[in-house]
Amino acid sequence: MADPKLEYENDTFQQGQSLQSDVEVAGTNFLQTDGDVTEITLLINWGSQTSWQGVGAYVIDPDGTTHDIFTTGSLPFGSGTRQDTLVLQSGSFPTTIDGTWEFYIDDQMFNSVDLNFVQVWVTCTNQNMPVTYSETIWHNADAYRGGIDLTDNQRHVYPSNGATIAADSGSGGTNAFSFDGTDDVWQNPDGSDKFDGVTTCSWSMWVKPDQLTTKKMIFCNHGYRKGNWQIYLSGSTVNLFVGFWDPAFASSDAMRTYANTINTASQWYHIVIIFDGSEPLADRVKIYIDNQAESTTNIEYGNGVTVLPHATLAGPEPPLAVGGLVDTSLGGVPSGTIRWPFDGLVDDCRSWPNYKLTTDDITWLYSGRGVGGGPSDGNYNAFSNKHFSSAIQGLVR
Repeated sequence: MADPKLEYENDTFQQGQSLQSDVEVAGTNFLQTDGDVTEITLLINWGSQTSWQGVGAYVIDPDGTTHDIFTTGSLPFGSGTRQDTLVLQSGSFPTTIDGTWEFYIDDQMFNSVDLNFVQVWVTCTNQNMPVTYSETIWHNADAYRGGIDLTDNQRHVYPSNGATIAADSGSGGTNAFSFDGTDDVWQNPDGSDKFDGVTTCSWSMWVKPDQLTTKKMIFCNHGYRKGNWQIYLSGSTVNLFVGFWDPAFASSDAMRTYANTINTASQWYHIVIIFDGSEPLADRVKIYIDNQAESTTNIEYGNGVTVLPHATLAGPEPPLAVGGLVDTSLGGVPSGTIRWPFDGLVDDCRSWPNYKLTTDDITWLYSGRGVGGGPSDGNYNAFSNKHFSSAIQGLVR
């Protein structure tokens, strides 16, 4: 297996003679303290409008040290897009890896260059960043920019508003995503369309709520004014909402199914939910708590749903998120509001569009929080913190 990497990237799409693009890196100081960082790679992707010979590129690291990626006159004449990298070995690591890495590119012949993207890769030891599942994909189906690469396959997670990772050994786990009930969230800001129009879907997650009061979002792919699915607690009930809210007509074709089974705060629960649109309403959603099938109540809105609706009428998909719903406009613009934030711990959120978990699958998933392997049929998505013994955060700007 290749060494796992933390990848921090900034798509820039800038053009001009002298350009700067910043990448902010956070959380890797834990790795450096433990001696787990093996190298840092700085990458710049760019295209010259004329020649390369008069172009130089360098990076200023968080400690203020300058690292030349290439110097003026060191490149041949040519045109087109190219990538240039500089690998920092342990002897040239900055004292502080966290912070802003400033990328600069300059054409000293007064011509213009296109800066496509810049990237910081922090390569870590295998022991501290294991592949914990045999999944096809993590968290969503797209390789997207920045954040933390859990399995060296370019699937990342983003913490927002102070979301952290906390140590917790309950139910066989190691760490968990921690939320303060205010505005914390872990998300994929690019969203995912893998749930659009599917007739069957399954979800599995571990939840440890601090309190059982108002609506608390666990796992969702629903941008409030958009649609798809939400899994949340409301008091003692576990809820699945599937539908689409149309603000123009103030109406919704949707359904909500809930089971009234979680009665104790500060305790781990394993939740599995299975949706099958081919079943009659009473059997369309099944909810399992701690490996036990629960009695459910179903409510339909408008015309109801027999498939997961398309997540959006216009604009990008809503984010796939854990710990809160990321509010967006119909055009896909985030409002900055996190709705129904969770307080407590959430772990090991997985989803399977187009697959119904079997009773054997559910028993296996309940056998231990965060363990590797397990069912991977269908278009499998996973979102777990099981990668480091310390809190890691990755930010891009």
